[in-house]
Amino acid sequence: MLCSVATLIHDTYLPVYLKEELGLSNSRIGNLQAAAQFLSKASGTLSGTAADLLSPSRMVVFGTLLTTVNKPMFAAAGAVYGGLGVTACLYWITFGKIFDRVSKGIREAPSKALIGDLAAASGESPAAAFSLRQSLSTAGALVGSGCAALAFRLSRQNYVVTFALSCVPAACALALVSVALRSDGQGEKAREGTSKQSVIDGKKKVSNLESHHQPSLVQKLRILLSALPPAYWQALAVVSLLYFARFDASFVTLRASAALPRSALPWLTSLMMIPQALLATSAGLAARRSVRHRNAVLLGGIAVLVAANACFALPPSRVAAMAGALLVGVHMALTHGVSVAMLASYIPTGALPGLGRVAGTAWSFTDAVLGVILAYSNALAGRLADASTRAGRGGVGCFYGGAVACVLSMLALAAFAGLGSLGTEEAVQKKQA
Repeated sequence: MLCSVATLIHDTYLPVYLKEELGLSNSRIGNLQAAAQFLSKASGTLSGTAADLLSPSRMVVFGTLLTTVNKPMFAAAGAVYGGLGVTACLYWITFGKIFDRVSKGIREAPSKALIGDLAAASGESPAAAFSLRQSLSTAGALVGSGCAALAFRLSRQNYVVTFALSCVPAACALALVSVALRSDGQGEKAREGTSKQSVIDGKKKVSNLESHHQPSLVQKLRILLSALPPAYWQALAVVSLLYFARFDASFVTLRASAALPRSALPWLTSLMMIPQALLATSAGLAARRSVRHRNAVLLGGIAVLVAANACFALPPSRVAAMAGALLVGVHMALTHGVSVAMLASYIPTGALPGLGRVAGTAWSFTDAVLGVILAYSNALAGRLADASTRAGRGGVGCFYGGAVACVLSMLALAAFAGLGSLGTEEAVQKKQA
């Protein structure tokens, strides 16, 4: 939550700063977001594997530490701009943004694995746990955007002073996770001991089957992939199509800036966050009732994003911008935590013979796939926005593309629910067994 506060403080005005102060086009902003999103997921790939070898708690603390170190870079943007010029400031901000996403990626996969393990151990559905996580993250983003608006006004629209405020919640987040996860140390050691024993037992079985021959890297990969059921791949396909419509909120901010003053942009972010804070947990509780309810929540949430894209595609106006932002918030509340929980439902939480714990590695693979999708989505969104701008329609091309991706995701979910494994309870029950 505190990391979300810190990120939204600088991200609220960063797209406008890049376009108006540094002169970036929509395509270049899209490329920046693409690189940041891809590297975020790529770093999550490594951290998830490291979490299986070390512990999820340690990787979460390490990722939070990097986030805390990163925030002063945005505060230093003014000094770089004044001393070295626009080009140097652009490279500085680019590196800072990528560093910020990488640090998030490092703590993302381990935190998902930790939540999934805890939900499985308690016998609870992961939908409620991940939706609660989303609600807290969204509440943090809501507070962050409000702090950004207040700082921007009190500093007389000074971007650098606003960016500098992000250092405070980041430092608080580091202190909090250090204390909280340190107190969980004894439990973590116990889990590590159990995991190590499972690995030992697994290695003995593999040794007996293969005449004392340790599994090769290819064999380990086959074991992991075979442990992921068909329902996982179907869920990943649905979420991947949805992520083509999940390009960065920078494009929403830039579109809304044509109708709203800069001082009002944080309140647009608030409109996105309020529904998430209020509805995400309820959506998770509704989705946990059955697979059919989960699919219904997802279909409804994706349909809401189609309506949001339609609002942003209208001629610029305060009403369209506010309605679109509100609908984006409803969409995220209904789908973000539930889609992650759907994937978690088909990822093994126990130890596999010859591999040990694989939840972090499985999430790493998932994040890597979605990272590529998000990178391409942002790059494509920037090009579509510039193409529609050249055609005299404004930066609406990305929203047309987003609506198409949503429809494809809905069709895929309906098909897999009716003809595949996403409509059966058995796939989840086998995974939990």
